[in-house]
Formats: sequence, C-alpha cells, structure tokens
Amino acid sequence: MTFSTAIYATDEKRFTIRKMLVDFSYQIHFELCSLIFLVVISLQYFFVRRFPTFSNRMFGVVLILAIADLGLDILGCVTIKYINEVPVWTNYLVNGLFYFIETILPMFMCIYLIYYSGMTFVRNPRSKFIIVPSLLMSLIHFSNPFTGLIFSIKMTGNGLAFVTGPFYYSIYVALGINSLIMLTLVFILRAKLSFKQILTVLFFIVIASVSSAIQIKVPSLLLSGTATALSLILWDLTILSPETMTDETTSAYNDTALHLYLDSKMRKHHIYAAVISIDGLSNIEQGYGNLASTALEKQIGYYFAGLLMGKSAFYFRQSGSCFWLIFKNQMELEDASLKIVDKFKTGWKAQGIKVDLMAKILCVITTTNIQISSAELISIVNDTINSENVLNNQRLRLSVDSKLIAKYRRIQLIEESMRRAVKTKEGLYVCFQPIINLEHPEMNTAEVLLRYNDKNLGNILPSEFIPIVENRGLALFIDSFVVDAGCRFLARHPEVDMLHINLSATEFFHNPVQRITAIVNDHNVDPRRICFEITESSAAKNPEILQTFMKSMISRGFSFALDDYGTGYSNALQVMSMPFSFVKIPSMISTRQDKSRKFIDGTIRLFMDLGISTVVEGIETKEQLEDVTSLGVRYIQGFLFSQPLEEDDYLAYIKGGKAIG
Repeated sequence: MTFSTAIYATDEKRFTIRKMLVDFSYQIHFELCSLIFLVVISLQYFFVRRFPTFSNRMFGVVLILAIADLGLDILGCVTIKYINEVPVWTNYLVNGLFYFIETILPMFMCIYLIYYSGMTFVRNPRSKFIIVPSLLMSLIHFSNPFTGLIFSIKMTGNGLAFVTGPFYYSIYVALGINSLIMLTLVFILRAKLSFKQILTVLFFIVIASVSSAIQIKVPSLLLSGTATALSLILWDLTILSPETMTDETTSAYNDTALHLYLDSKMRKHHIYAAVISIDGLSNIEQGYGNLASTALEKQIGYYFAGLLMGKSAFYFRQSGSCFWLIFKNQMELEDASLKIVDKFKTGWKAQGIKVDLMAKILCVITTTNIQISSAELISIVNDTINSENVLNNQRLRLSVDSKLIAKYRRIQLIEESMRRAVKTKEGLYVCFQPIINLEHPEMNTAEVLLRYNDKNLGNILPSEFIPIVENRGLALFIDSFVVDAGCRFLARHPEVDMLHINLSATEFFHNPVQRITAIVNDHNVDPRRICFEITESSAAKNPEILQTFMKSMISRGFSFALDDYGTGYSNALQVMSMPFSFVKIPSMISTRQDKSRKFIDGTIRLFMDLGISTVVEGIETKEQLEDVTSLGVRYIQGFLFSQPLEEDDYLAYIKGGKAIG
C-alpha cells in the first residue's frame, strides 16, 4: 500500500503542512489473486507431513506472515476508503500491523536462510546482527500511534485524512538493507546451496526491488504482496524442494534430513530411535535384478511408514541399508522395535520372490541433557551397531548418557591425536618387556610394545589407542613404525637375540610381505631375530590369508607366535593347521585352581608334542612361577621379572643380569 508524497512548507514561526490526501483508486486485483495462491500453497505446506526442523517451522512462520501481509494490505485499502465511517483506531491497527509485517518479513526470510544452511545463532552469534535493522524499525512502528513518524490520521476540512509521515519510506530502506543481508548470506552460504536455490534468492531480491520501485512511481498499483507471493512459490519449489530431503525409492527422509532433525530435536528433547541395519540389502540387485531390488526397498519403506501411522514419528534412510525410526516416547519405540524383529524373522517378498533379510535392531535412547551433535550421535550408533555385540534379528538397547558421550569424545580426541602422530611420529615410542627362557637364562628375548604420550592428553594406555588404531585404518602405519623401531634396536644391539613384534589383522589384506621385509633389509637385520605375534582373534577371522602370509615370511627366516591363546576364538586344530613356533597363554587365573591347572597342563603337553613352544604371560607372583615351572613351561613373561622398559632401561636390565623369582 503506498500513498502520495507529503509536501512540506515553512514560514518564520511555524511549520505548515499541505497534505496530499490518499488516492483511493487502488488496484488490488493482483493482491487478491496473490492471496489466493498463497493460501493454497500454505494449505499444501501445512497439511503435508514434514519433520519439524527449525528451518521448516521458520518457513511456516514466513508463510503466515505473508498471508497476513497480503490480507492487511487489502483490508487497509478498505479502511482508508471508508476512513470517516470506521473508528480511527481501526486504521491505526490495520495499517500499523501491515507496515510492521512489511518490515519484519524479509528479516524472517534471512533467518530461514541461515537455519536452512545448517547455521544457527548459537553456533554463529554474530549472525544475530541481521535482525538489528528490522528491530529498530519495529520500535518506530510501535511508537507510530504517538509520533506519527510512519503515518497519522488527521482532521481536515473534508473530514479525516490519512497522512504519510517523515519515516514512511524507511519501509523501503529496511527492505533494501535486508536485501543486502540476503545477498551477503548467499555469498557466504553458496557452497551449501544449489544453483537454482541461489537463483531463487536472487529472484526475490530483484522482484522485491522492482515492485517497490514501481509502487513508489505508481502508488495506486499494489504489487508488494504479489512479489512476496511469487518469491515464496519459488522458495517452496526449490529451497524446500522435496527431492533434496527424501529418498526416492523408500519415500523416507534422507541422511541430510536426519542430521537436521536430530540437531533440532536434541536441543530440547530426548531421542527415542529404532536403528535398523539390514544385512545383504545392497546385494539383492546382484542376485535378483534391479526391479526386484527396487520393489523390495519400496516394500521396506511402506512397512516402516505403516508402523508410524497415527504416531508423531518420522523415519529416515541414513544409508543404503540403515534406517532410523524416531518416536515421540519410549513406549512407541518398544512396541515398534518388537514388531520389526518379528517382521524380519518372517521374511519379505520382492517380485514374487521370497527374500530372507537379516537385520540388526538397536533401540537408542538419549538420557542426558549434555548437548551432542547429530554427527556425534550417528557415529556412536554406527560404532555400536557395527560391533560384534549386536546380533542379527535381535534387539539391543543403547543408552546414550553422559559417560558414553565423554568416552566417545575422548576416543575422538585420541583418534585426532593418533592421526597427527602417524604423520609426525611425535609421541610414539616403544618399550621392551623381557621374555625369560628358563632353560637358557642368558638368552635375551623381549616383546616390543608400542606406547604413546600426547602433549595435551598425556600418556594414553594401549587399551585405549590400539582399538582406535585398528578400527580407524591406522594399523598399517603403526605396524610399520613398530617394525622399524624394533629393527633399528636390533641393528644397534647384537646382544639381543630376538624380538617379538605384534602385527594387526589389517596387515594380511594389504600384501605386507614386501613392505615388512624391505624395512628389515634396510636395517640389515637377520629375519631369524624377529618373531611376529598374531592375536588369536586375527587368526580366527582370516585363517587362509594369514596362512599364506606366514608361509611366505617363514620362507624368509621369520617366525610366528599365536598371542592370547585360549580367549575363545580358536582351537588346537586351528593352531595345528598354521606354522606357529610359539603359543602365548595368558595366566588369567591362578594355576592353583584345579580346572585352570588342568587346562594349562593339558595345553602345554599338547603343544610340546606338536613341537610348539609355550610362553606363559602375566606371571606376577612366585607362586604362579612355581606352578608353571612344575608343568614344564620353558618361556615366562610377566611383571615378576620386569614391567615394559624403555630402551636404556632394558639394556641396563640385560647387562645387570636377569633375576628370576
């Protein structure tokens, strides 16, 4: 709504104002059509099921404000036309609200753009300054009934008249400032917006500027609401485009939507989610074809959608085979998760073919008010569901509490630290724990143990960093470091007969023969002085690959030891099938217990008959030493003799004579 410019004249003693009365011949047809279109868009927006992120709620606010803006614009034309028939306060209220909404609407569109891109006022406090211009203008609007800075209702000789004030055109100034802010945001957020989304925002700025210029030039032609309606239609089609938030096959929300939803939800509420990881879903296409694979995925999507029917719940496809169903409360979660377990036990049908799918179902509940990001929660869940503790077609509960979050964040810090150490070698060093040969005490043998000291985190225990090294793809670099450190030590100290060096399971998949032998040859070390230790779990997982690797290395002079025998992964037949020279048995319980003594006695005799030497680890007391020596054990390792020693201390230990007992 616009009005003719007021003309001001002065004399020596007072201001006299010749007021141009409002021209009532407004052309409101464009505004009426725009209002109808905007109402239709709003009905579609609010009746379509959407996950309640802040950015979606903000767009809903923008739609409501735009409808109110158009409605008040049209209503204001009527109240001005009948200015002498309606109460004065009606014009102040209707037109005051219209100008107020005209001022704040672009501000809300800027806020929407910020939150849509993943930014927030919490993470980016400086972004709050975008609301300052509109807030200052709002103060002027609220004071207008008393100051008349925007408009006023005055008595003239012909009755009441609508008079524009000195700050009337500040409405357009505010629009210009918000347009500049929006341009700046588009430039800053360009990497997070698609090309058509950027064009949509630029279109809004252009059409708003053009319509304002036309309206100033032709006051009777109302176009501001039409410009807003056109812009919001395009925003709905591009920035809120469904394909950017949904998975086409299953109709589930996608990974982007999952992150937005979790970040929004976790600010104020706990999460109750069933996470389903489906084994073999990605292989269905290879076995049954693309049509069957697509049909099966759609069926899974329909099933999950049916579970959520009538509930305030949402489902997401995080990846090809992992789905999240997020519920309002724990009761809904428990009920749905039980049904999911039963469904995966009964099977699925795709293109008339029955398919049995296996799934891991994890019931996730956040039980802490500690702020956690969506990326952190998803990473915790992925680590848990991919662990060996979660079995197919069974439920497992995961309570995400403050202790678990603290543990996860420490793991992240250690991982970041280890990645730096892999590049710089800073903080990494090795220690040596003696292995005592009871028949030949003069023999100098030790196990090489990796240690890590971070300048910020301090000494980190192997029990913390070794799993991270193995699970995060760092094992090859760490193994190379330890092999290199051990070989350098052997090259400098010929008095050391043999070192036992641990290798991770990751090694066997990367053809390590050439790489390891190259390190050993660089230091001119005899391979017979090196024994590689393989954990029992590694041997059980990759027996064929391991056996090929061992045979190749043994042919070059290296030997092997099976570490942690008896922890539940392998058996004697598996050990016999592989060319191990040593088997290391952890002394987990006292050999004075009959069952334990019989186990160790039988194990030692079995391996002696096979020509395999036995090393008993963890000997800490004289009683344990007496027990294992009475069984004929040849090699001993444990704190009774020495804890792991740094290089100088180990050399002093072997030079000073090794005390036994």
